[in-house]
Amino acid sequence: MESDAMISGEKTSVEKKDTAKPDTSSASVQGRSKNKKIGLIVRSIVSVIILGLLFGFLMNKATVFITPTIRKQMLFQRFVMLKMFLAAVGVSMLSAAVLELVRKNLYTKVLVDDIEDNCRRGVLHYVAGGSLIGLGMVICGSCPGTIFVQVGSGIFNSLFTSLGALLGTYFYFIVIHDRSTKERLPSNALVFRRLPDILHTPSVVLHLLFGLAFLGGAIGLEYFVPWRSDIDYYFRERSYMNRGNMFTSVFHMAAWPPALCGAGVGLLQLLFVVLLSRTLGASSAFAVLAAQICRIKPIGRAIPSLTSYTFGLENYVTFLFGVSAVLGSALSSTVSETIPLGAENGTNIFASVLGGFLLFVGARCAGGCTSGQGISGTTHLIIGSLITTACIFGSGIVFGVCFSWTKTEWFY
Repeated sequence: MESDAMISGEKTSVEKKDTAKPDTSSASVQGRSKNKKIGLIVRSIVSVIILGLLFGFLMNKATVFITPTIRKQMLFQRFVMLKMFLAAVGVSMLSAAVLELVRKNLYTKVLVDDIEDNCRRGVLHYVAGGSLIGLGMVICGSCPGTIFVQVGSGIFNSLFTSLGALLGTYFYFIVIHDRSTKERLPSNALVFRRLPDILHTPSVVLHLLFGLAFLGGAIGLEYFVPWRSDIDYYFRERSYMNRGNMFTSVFHMAAWPPALCGAGVGLLQLLFVVLLSRTLGASSAFAVLAAQICRIKPIGRAIPSLTSYTFGLENYVTFLFGVSAVLGSALSSTVSETIPLGAENGTNIFASVLGGFLLFVGARCAGGCTSGQGISGTTHLIIGSLITTACIFGSGIVFGVCFSWTKTEWFY
């Protein structure tokens, strides 16, 4: 009897333990997996909305989006764009150094993904793409990222630049893509290599050195060319704080120091990697928008290379970033009471369409623009990105000087 009681007690104990075990049934596992996936989607959407708003707001406050600022930068008559770019790349590189020390696996994954995205692009892609971007910037007075900011600030002709961007995207995927990106390049190709590999120097060391050098360059430019003397007169008059609440007055200012805004954009790089496991980039949003026509099956079959941008969380997040940048710019302009901006801050319709077209043919050829290749790719110290960035500014300077001889009204 005692033995039976012991056995019975053991059974009861085992039964209690069994009931305490977590439910590992197929339905329960699927439920947890579904909840986790929904949580990831919600987090991605919320994160990209916030990051897009910040990007549009900072770009607007830097006044780097107006046509005279971009064109005169190519003639070295204004340095707003250069200050912002140097500060953005500098802080982005310092952020990369932090990530390598703290989240190396995450940073390596993002780096490998960025290289993989351009695995079929060679030197010619980067040279031709970067050169077209530089030419397009001079013609329409914008770059892919600043189009969103121009739309949000109420520059009317930015809508025509957007039209040119869509036309350029279609042209690339219909005419160029399948003819120019057939073969995958070997993994040891020069354009995929990084400066740390070539110089045999730890990546963290180069990120710190270049980051400090770029940031120092932005600060040095600010010292020799103070930002208020460097921005357009319209914004200069509205860049002083009013009496009253300091916090409110700062946001009412139409312009902030471009180096400070650039540092903010560079910091977004860190947040992009941590929150979204990707790097900053703007031009792909137009590819996603253009690809929605591929939902019509006959068109999708006719342009298979564009179809990949039609569906999926990553594409939706990319497009949402562009929309949020428009809203962030609109918020900045509304708070500073500079919306809508006058026609003198944009360009004519023909130049807008042509420039937008060239910008996005170039951005697709190079696999990125001033943000995707210029900031993110340069941050990675990838040779292909460095070539693209050099060609963007090199061609912009050459074409800017040439156009200044024949079309001076475009600059003043």
